[in-house]
Amino acid sequence: MSTDAIPASECAHLVEFKRFLATTAEKAAVSEEVPSRSCVTRTSSDTYKVSSEERHAELVAAIWQQLGSRGCPEHFRLKLLHRSTQQLEQDLCFAKECEVTVEGPPQYDLLKLQKFVASELEKFLLKLTDNSEMERLKDYADEKVLGNNECHLVKEPLHASAAVKNKPRKMEDRCVCLDRFGEMYGLSDKSTRFFGVFDGHSGSLSASYVTSQLPQILADQLKAQSDPLDSSPDFYRNAFESAFLLADERFTQKKITSGTTSVCALITKDQLYIAWVGDSMALLVGKRTQLQLVKPHKPENPDERKRIETAGGTVLHAQGQWRVNGILNVARSIGDYSLEAVIAEPDFVDVQLSEAHDFLVLGTDGLWDHVPESFIIETVYESLADPTTKLEDIPKLLIEAAKERDSQDNITAVVVLLKPRHQIKNL
Repeated sequence: MSTDAIPASECAHLVEFKRFLATTAEKAAVSEEVPSRSCVTRTSSDTYKVSSEERHAELVAAIWQQLGSRGCPEHFRLKLLHRSTQQLEQDLCFAKECEVTVEGPPQYDLLKLQKFVASELEKFLLKLTDNSEMERLKDYADEKVLGNNECHLVKEPLHASAAVKNKPRKMEDRCVCLDRFGEMYGLSDKSTRFFGVFDGHSGSLSASYVTSQLPQILADQLKAQSDPLDSSPDFYRNAFESAFLLADERFTQKKITSGTTSVCALITKDQLYIAWVGDSMALLVGKRTQLQLVKPHKPENPDERKRIETAGGTVLHAQGQWRVNGILNVARSIGDYSLEAVIAEPDFVDVQLSEAHDFLVLGTDGLWDHVPESFIIETVYESLADPTTKLEDIPKLLIEAAKERDSQDNITAVVVLLKPRHQIKNL
């Protein structure tokens, strides 16, 4: 497909999509001519078995990530996700190379499944470059974005994230940012947004698992509630609690020695819901309010210590920190199947949003333990007011501040705008 043949009268969004497909075809042609030197360096200890009930979530997560990394135009990404997921679900029935040989229902190797997605998604996109498909490309666009010759291609971003390995040998932090969560997972409120930050320990697999699985599980819980119009805090509290516990149960069944903290934000039109286990935190900021929403689950907290000891565990001071059974320095997490006193039941807060609220910052303890909240607030406001600073650079500035203040840990920071950037004024 040549972009030279694109009519000048076509909507700019459709022109952009055709260019994306043409670029995909060019890269595919080059990869066939030049042997690939890339390889998966992760070992068998860096993967897990995906059950049939977990498969769909892994496909959705992998396809969405692939579309983003390939530079798919935003206004075509959602329908491509839905249609390619449906196609890959069918293709996977015949892709026995992804399966792990076990008795009972089929299980899949995560790394093989991800490689399958990358390969099959490319084939799916290449089919769209056939001349017979050209007239149907507009069917992949979001509603109401085509037909306007003067439509704007640039949509102002509303979130940015950054992460660094820093001093540890491995990167065990993960995050997920889904501005189109409601549309992706078919919620009644299509505007719902979801963000999560996960700080893994004893390996990254638990954090990787919840990054893919938790959005799907939470969406399923929200849709399974008896009254779809119920928007009470208890409705969301119950959904989050069920989602965290189910994710923990499924991952625990894998008997992998890994765990993760989790702080998740669900944003509707006028409400913010935060659920967490562990010590990753969330800061809500506005002109008249700055509120740390999370009280970390630390073993030395009186309530946590009592719960741990009642469950048969102990709280010991080891390696400079209070730890459950002398091992883990958080009292709650997802995973950690060998520590029964460490639970995955989340705490939960809800906040009614108003015009006074400007942004939300999520981060792992590698950020919060070293950077004062006042500095974070000032840095974000000043950066937003500076037109030369890209939104994507703001989390990087926060991470650099943590490193300068001698943070030794993995560091992840997510900045979520609660209104368009131009409406946020510096303090």
